Amino acid sequence: MKYSKEFKALIDSTNEDYIGHGNPNAKILFIDQEGASDPEASKEENGRNDYLRSIKANREDWSRNIREGIGYNNLPECCTPDTLKNYNPLYPYKGQKFQVRSGSDEAGTLKGEKGTARTWYNYQKLINRIFELLSAERKPMTKDDDIDFHCLSFHSDMSAVASMKQNPKNKDGAESVIKRVSLLSSDFFRNFPIVIAAVGHFPRDTYGNSYFGDLFGVEFLGNEETEVYNWMNVSVRNDDAHPMLLIHTPQFSDAISDRYLDQIAKRVVDFAKEHKINLWPEE
Repeated sequence: MKYSKEFKALIDSTNEDYIGHGNPNAKILFIDQEGASDPEASKEENGRNDYLRSIKANREDWSRNIREGIGYNNLPECCTPDTLKNYNPLYPYKGQKFQVRSGSDEAGTLKGEKGTARTWYNYQKLINRIFELLSAERKPMTKDDDIDFHCLSFHSDMSAVASMKQNPKNKDGAESVIKRVSLLSSDFFRNFPIVIAAVGHFPRDTYGNSYFGDLFGVEFLGNEETEVYNWMNVSVRNDDAHPMLLIHTPQFSDAISDRYLDQIAKRVVDFAKEHKINLWPEE
């Protein structure tokens, strides 16, 4: 896999451990609030837990991918306890199905054992809608299909302070948001033409109303109301060389209606067609 010069420069220059997950060559960027993992969780046999694997080792893993030219071809599954050693941020927990995993095995309430978190499930639903609009060859997914939004988008977080319970008043989290502005405003992140910021009011509560403008140089167009939610904030950057559409929404960890996702997908595809942007990644 060929990694862009902007991504290589970011990995070489930053001191941040956490960059993100998915396809660095994608045209769609998801931004969430913070990782949903527990830094204090007990370590597994390999000496890691989800936080150490997906957050603390993230830049190190990307450095190895770049150095060895690792791409999607032949990446093994890593979604079961005995395959976690194969974890790669290019396709984290590969093999998860298009269904929501919820409940607890210990409590006997586990549902969707092979599934994924609701946030990722909703990312996948939106990606499905976008690419189904772009190509008739993109077929609807079933619950038995593997999620693949990691191949078609990249995703990162405002804060690198992971937590199982998000709290905008957390001092460490707010400090991380401010610290990561330099990372998220790098050329690599600014070059994404489509940004879906599913972060609710987290930017206002931790940074201020200028957050997206400071990151990406976008101009706020307004709130495009929907029948389901009373806000979908839209910003754009009218740069012929690097145009950007940024859609700021409620968090995707909540229940998101299909109509709302349809509206976002249509807005994304219309912008891509207007600016002649090919949303299919090179790999």
